[in-house]
Amino acid sequence: MRYLTILIPLLSFFSTNAQVSKHQLDSLAHSLESYSGDTARTSLYIRTSKDIYESMEDLWFKAYAVDTRHQLLSGIDQTLYIQLVHENKDSIVWEQAYPLDKGIASGHIYLDNALPEGNYWLCAYSAHSLSADANSFQGARRIRIVQHVAELLRKKPAALRSDSLQKKIQFTLLPEGGVLLAGVTNRIAFKAVAENGLPCPVSGTLFDGNKAIGYFKSTHAGMGSFLLQPQSGSSYYVRLDTPFANTPYPLPQTRKQGMSFRLLSNNADSISFRIYNQGPEKQLFYFRLQTRGLTQLMAAASIKDSLDLKLPLQEVTAGVAEATLFDHRPLPVAERLLYIKPDKRLSVTAKLSQKSYGTRTKIQLQIHTADEQGKPVIAQLGAAGYDRIYHRPMDPKDIQTHYLLSTQLKGNIYDPGYYFDTTNTNREQALDLLLLTQGWRSYSWNEEELKKKGSTILSDSIRGRLVALRKKTRSTQQAVMFFDAEQQHSQLTALDNSGSFRLSPENLKLSGNIYIKHYGDQQDFELKVYDPFDPIHKIKPWQKISYPVGGTPAAGQVNEADPFVLTRGSIKLKAVEIQGKTTAVFRDKYIGHLDSLAKYQQLTDKAHGGWLNCPAGDSDERPVEGQTYIVWTGPNPPTSHPFSFNTTNTKQIVYHYPKYTEEELLKMWGLARAKGYYPKKEFYQPDYDKAPDPLPDYRNTLLWAPDIITDENGNATLEFFSSDINTAFYGIVEGISGTGMVGKCDFEFMVTK
Repeated sequence: MRYLTILIPLLSFFSTNAQVSKHQLDSLAHSLESYSGDTARTSLYIRTSKDIYESMEDLWFKAYAVDTRHQLLSGIDQTLYIQLVHENKDSIVWEQAYPLDKGIASGHIYLDNALPEGNYWLCAYSAHSLSADANSFQGARRIRIVQHVAELLRKKPAALRSDSLQKKIQFTLLPEGGVLLAGVTNRIAFKAVAENGLPCPVSGTLFDGNKAIGYFKSTHAGMGSFLLQPQSGSSYYVRLDTPFANTPYPLPQTRKQGMSFRLLSNNADSISFRIYNQGPEKQLFYFRLQTRGLTQLMAAASIKDSLDLKLPLQEVTAGVAEATLFDHRPLPVAERLLYIKPDKRLSVTAKLSQKSYGTRTKIQLQIHTADEQGKPVIAQLGAAGYDRIYHRPMDPKDIQTHYLLSTQLKGNIYDPGYYFDTTNTNREQALDLLLLTQGWRSYSWNEEELKKKGSTILSDSIRGRLVALRKKTRSTQQAVMFFDAEQQHSQLTALDNSGSFRLSPENLKLSGNIYIKHYGDQQDFELKVYDPFDPIHKIKPWQKISYPVGGTPAAGQVNEADPFVLTRGSIKLKAVEIQGKTTAVFRDKYIGHLDSLAKYQQLTDKAHGGWLNCPAGDSDERPVEGQTYIVWTGPNPPTSHPFSFNTTNTKQIVYHYPKYTEEELLKMWGLARAKGYYPKKEFYQPDYDKAPDPLPDYRNTLLWAPDIITDENGNATLEFFSSDINTAFYGIVEGISGTGMVGKCDFEFMVTK
């Protein structure tokens, strides 16, 4: 444990001297970190190749697993569990496992034509990212599925939301530190939220009794603040201007005695607070600054009236921090959130070789990564480039908003990207308002939250068990074998004393379907494999998703129909209904092999001379699928030749082999099956420099590069080709550095004929 301790030399009136304060500071720091340090946790962020998909497309994704305390790529988890869930129907349409290597995973999902249109949640889980009792879930991304791009072209853009027209709002007043202290200058923040959950701009007047003493107005997203030096015994309230003028909103009750603090300045190298004490005697206080459960600064001093506290930030971790003031007992008496070093982020730039390209033309993208001072850094990045009509500018979720805000605060944040957009000159003031209006105990890493010991429900491996169906047979089995459908690779694993076994991440790489076989008699044992998704099904994390709310898109960002672009989109054939004979087709090669064995080795039917299972017992041939045979149906079947028969004791049938389900086939042969990691697939990118292609190229996703690592100079270069679609394209590059800085950038280009 490493943090800076500051003992301000104002403790001479205490007989126990400064050593007692130092001991108490250590105790406060240890108590915090003892709560957060028991179990390693990861936070998952997922990026897709675009925002909107057509059915019968591949959805490509990349996932980052980051240690929640240190915000570094984490290798603690090795298996990524992915689900695709229909947002409104609450139905799971896809679930598979993928390998997670050193905090990075990538893969694809095929979007079947049968999927209904609508919004879906793409959810990501791992062993250390999901707990059964979590109040919210952030490891998700919202995507939209449509049947055809023409639907996007026909639909008009949604009308901009006018939240100022809302008649009812939720208006909240929040004193800095949580306390309104008499006789000192207090900063009071406020926020206004409309009925639809969106921020609402407001203005109003501050009253002391019937006397107006001040005027205020919101400055960003329905938030603002004002200063007040309240007097004990006075009653303060505010009235908002029209159309919200009917309701008075009282300020919290003023405290005559107590302690509080106010932020004076927040710079890159230092931060300053003014500590207040209202009471007849000097008081000892303790002050703690923590980020993500790690103590960064501790200070102690005695105070009579007020004291300015300036703390160095050179060694303090950047990001959302919690400042807490403790009294001498020590109990927390005031706290607030603030953002340390908001400019300390990964700088990502993406430079195109030109702004406009012809169809089937090579495009070069030069990427550079640097720290906040412009020094090159090595970073792990992902990049995507696609037709802009598949982009949802209203979706504010990116790697910055996810790791720097959404995972740090409770609730759904409105337009979080605003606070990291360097074109917004008031972004730091707006960010301070956002944190000031979060309220008491709103930090995801506050002490009360850290005390909650979340129980993990997932593992990197899949559990199985060999169950003995007869007594005294268990001891004869020591191991089971895993093999793939092609029977080209096999692995042996030992059973524990209870007959249990695990398919490790290494085992799961064997195949998409892994078969498990025991070495005992089939009638003596049964193999059971536990579905790793069952615990997820029970708690349904997708019902507790906390997702940021998009702001109003900038001019030109709303996708509008373009009737002149005729070549945009993919090609789909009209549905053709084919009627005829069908047979069960097993998609898995090994299951098909088992079915063939069952038809011949388990078959007891015999044929001879047009008879099926002749009652005289001389049948010795295997029946033929689809062949017509005579079968005996009457009483008293004959036992020898010759015998007579007619239509009263026989009938003709068309013979069909027995039909077995996959489960029946597995049980028949004493096998079990588990899902391994979903097979990899390569993203298709043509190379028109090597050979021309006479076929049309209607790719709407031109670039998908999930595994980019910049060199020691912070550089990486990508090359890809445009398609036959002539339109505007949108791209994004984002990622994380080796020191945990995250960043992203956008780029756009045109393709014309």
